[in-house]
Amino acid sequence: MKANRQERIIAGITAGLIGTSAMLLFINGLGENNLGESVKSTTEQSAAAKVSSIDTDSTDSILSLSSLDAYMVASPFTKLTEQGNETDAAETEQKTETEGAAETETETEAETELVEPYKYENTFIANVSEYLNIRSVPSTDGEVVGKIYAGGGGQVIEKGAQWSKVVSGNAEGYINNDYAWFAQDAEAHMPEVCTMYGVSNADSLRVRKGPGTDWKVIATVNAGAEVQVLGFEGDWAKVNYIGTEAYIFAEYLETEYYIESGVTIEEEQEAIRLEQERLAEEQRRAEEAEAARQQKIQNAIANSSLTETVQTSAYNVSEEDVYLLACTVCAEAGYESYDGKLAVANIILNRLNGGAYGSTIYDVVYAKGQFSVVTNGALNRVINNGPNAESMQAAKDALAGKNNVPRYTGFCALRSANYDLYSEYSIICNQVFYRH
Repeated sequence: MKANRQERIIAGITAGLIGTSAMLLFINGLGENNLGESVKSTTEQSAAAKVSSIDTDSTDSILSLSSLDAYMVASPFTKLTEQGNETDAAETEQKTETEGAAETETETEAETELVEPYKYENTFIANVSEYLNIRSVPSTDGEVVGKIYAGGGGQVIEKGAQWSKVVSGNAEGYINNDYAWFAQDAEAHMPEVCTMYGVSNADSLRVRKGPGTDWKVIATVNAGAEVQVLGFEGDWAKVNYIGTEAYIFAEYLETEYYIESGVTIEEEQEAIRLEQERLAEEQRRAEEAEAARQQKIQNAIANSSLTETVQTSAYNVSEEDVYLLACTVCAEAGYESYDGKLAVANIILNRLNGGAYGSTIYDVVYAKGQFSVVTNGALNRVINNGPNAESMQAAKDALAGKNNVPRYTGFCALRSANYDLYSEYSIICNQVFYRH
């Protein structure tokens, strides 16, 4: 009896296990795969055979819940399902991380596109009154390989605590940081040391005499034309246009400060050599011109007519005319010899006799564009202060009929004479008296 009872218990456990396996297969969807109808049929027949041998009334043959749980945990199908779930979870986690990384990367790229680099991040300007040395090594013992003059600067290659490696024009080397402005400081000091230029962004841009549309248009410039900007007055930019101050509507100018480039020592020496050659050439030409002028004067003196003094009729004029004549002589030839003063007085009287310049001494003296002392104020000063004695004597002698330039009606300073225009002339001290 005891043996039969044990067999019945074992048979029940086996049937339970088989049933549970079938149930798991069904739950996990394996019962509908390609395992084959023969496997499914065999399993069901075996389970039915075992069940029929179990004593359903015996409580000893009932599987406990704890035994079923243990079996289900140990089931290979359970492990397969768990592994599948774990794989799905891992893939989901990986996908989430990948999407997060991609999203972060996109945000970073977006931020990078929005943030523009600072324009003057690597810019420097020399903070000097004359020039800043560029040296071969970061030390005052280094050879000077270049110079940056006031208003110049360049690009920073490597910023150091005391010395920085820079490039300016064709010069490259090290500068002392104490004598330069960098980045934001450089930009802040540009208006003080750099020249601003504006480039026209419009065709036929008007250049006006003043800051407003009511001012006269003096020129027009095309797109791309460059002008020096001197400052701003409201919406108008004051510019240097061919050496003349003018105004352009600022909206049509793209302005920027120009930073002068440095020079290498070789470039500086070449520039000095060329400048010395230019000055020497100018000196040579000036000396040649002066020699030619002196020669021309000597030739003019040699060819000038000898002055002759003649006696003409005396003039009957008022005391005011005598005073005006003496003052005009003093203003024109106050530092000349007596003969020079007498000649000036007679030029005025010769014109009076010709009648082309008026009928009085006053008319002749104040004829438009004839005597420079009238327009420059020199005559008025002499009238207020009085003529010197020799000028008064020369005026009286000329009015008495003493004439040393009887045929001449014009005179000028010796330095401005053009002898080709004169049909006859005489040189008296530093003045040329002539007739056309």
